[in-house]
Parts: sequence; structure tokens; C-alpha cells
Amino acid sequence: MSRGTVLVTGITGFIATHTALAFLDAGYSVKGTTRTAAKAEDWISRFPTHRARFQYAVVADMATCNAFDEAVKGCDFIAHLASPAHWNQNDNETDLLIPAINGTKNLLSATKNEPRIKRVVFTSSLAAIIEPTVEAAKTVVETEWNPITYEQAKFATNAAVVYRASKALAERTFWDYIENEKPAWTGSTICPCGTFAPPLQPLASLSALNVSTAFLWDMANGKYKSGVPTVGSPVYVDARDVALAHVRAVERDAAKGQRYLLIGGVYVPDQFIDVIHRRFPELRGNLPPVDLLKVGQLGFKYNSSKATEELGIQYTALETMVADTISSILALRKQLTA
Repeated sequence: MSRGTVLVTGITGFIATHTALAFLDAGYSVKGTTRTAAKAEDWISRFPTHRARFQYAVVADMATCNAFDEAVKGCDFIAHLASPAHWNQNDNETDLLIPAINGTKNLLSATKNEPRIKRVVFTSSLAAIIEPTVEAAKTVVETEWNPITYEQAKFATNAAVVYRASKALAERTFWDYIENEKPAWTGSTICPCGTFAPPLQPLASLSALNVSTAFLWDMANGKYKSGVPTVGSPVYVDARDVALAHVRAVERDAAKGQRYLLIGGVYVPDQFIDVIHRRFPELRGNLPPVDLLKVGQLGFKYNSSKATEELGIQYTALETMVADTISSILALRKQLTA
């Protein structure tokens, strides 16, 4: 018997796919939102053993008023993951800010149509917590907020800054709704950092990998043979840990009204390259030399123990995360070129 039905918005996304599977594996039924019926059918065709507990709702444009009114019906819980996740916008508002913010508003407004809903888990980001640069002496924790305003994001010329703003402003929308509307359901937010894991979502090509996983694959595929570029926030988390955090946030009373930072560890790209070099000898010719001495020079400080203490998250080791991800991409590449 199902433990209840979870609405997973944007189910064909990278983290959303892992999250939906985590709920299904935990005994829940899942209703996924997609832009078209064909996308939903393609998604579940990859996981046929779960078809009996899967249904979908088409939400062609989540920024449209009443977009989720039908989707929420029959659901006990919601995991809201649908949000633009790219840095290649043509228009800051149309491509990132409005979909992220109005999509959140529309989903929350729709919950008035379904009194069964008990918990809504919103997928935010480390980007909602910190500014693009953090002082080395500062320890990043859940109580911090990226202070960017809508007007600043609207006119920003740095694509990454606009993306980060969309996450922060959408999460503020979530908490503002709870404070002002006082819904019968309780809410939690999950704030992961750069996320890596085997890509399980439908992909037409490897060029469609999510940003973090694509960065890792670029290392393995020879793009950075002369050196890997500097990353803004050198922290990682496995998407499977993020998915489990969503399940636990639905299940545990301690998660009511809470915000969770998910960081598995700090890294330098050399650590990723070292794992690839040792575990995938066929890829060694694609790799730059490594300098693991740089690991001790990192100044990024954080505390993500709240997710361990309250949600029971034991973070996946970097070695396992990298090896599993590269192995999965190599298998996917064979499938896509077959």
C-alpha cells in the first residue's frame, strides 16, 4: 500500500528524477509534472517497475496563473523542484526570475485546492544562502541569506548571479507565503550546493547534462587538459543525498518549518581528476596533472550538520560520488551513440 502521493514538480530534471525515485523506493506514489504528456511517458518508460504508482499532470508553463490547480489534486505531499537551472538566459526576467518566482507562487496558491496536503518541501540552493563570494573566515550556515534584490538581478550582466538570485527570491517567496497565508500544511526547504550523481533523467545527448555533472564530465572528457577553471563555491553533494533529504523532510516532525543546507564536503577539481585517473584508466589521456597539495589550502567553511542530525543524512564520499557518476555517463554515452 502506498504511503501517500507526492507531487514532484519538474520530474524530468536531474535532482527531481532522483527525488521521485527516492519517494517511490520509500513506498510513496508519485505524481510528476511535465511540460507535455510525451515527456512524462518517456520518463516512466525508463523506470517500468514503478509504473503502477506513477501518474502525471501536464503543466505547460508554471508561470501561468492557476498552472498547478489540477496537478495538486489527490496529493498528500509536494516536493517542488521545478525551476530554471541554467546560465544561458537571453532575458533575466523571462527566462529565470519570473518562472522561478511565479512558478512558486502558483504552486503555493494551488494548495488551497487540496486540503489533504500535509507538507511542502521546496528545493532551494546554497545560492539562496550565500553571495557569489564568501569571506574565508565566515562559516556558511542555514540562517544566512543571499541579499540580492529583484531589481539588482533584473539588470545583472553576470548569468550566474541571475541564477543565484532566482533561487534566493523564489525561496523567500515560499517562506513569505507561509508567514502571510498560514496554510494548514507545514513547509521545509532543502538547500544543496553543487550537485553530482549518475544522471538518471531522460537525456537526448550528453550536452544536456546538468551544470555540475557536466563540469565533472568535461574533466573526464578532455576539455580541461591544460587546466581546470576555478569554481566559485568549491563544495559538493551527491544528488542521492539530496533526494533522501526530501523524503526525510516529508516524514520527520523535526523538519517542520526548517531550512537545510546540504554540503557533502569541500573539494578542488584535482580530487575529481585523481579519482578518474585511478578508477578509469581508459580516460587518463584526457586528464590534466593533479596537485592534491592544494586541498589543504581551501578556505571555504560551512556547517551542514543539521541535515545529519535532524534528517539522518550521511553524506556520500567524494570518491563514490565521482566514480558512480563517471561510470554512469560512460554507459549513457554508449547508449546514446548505439
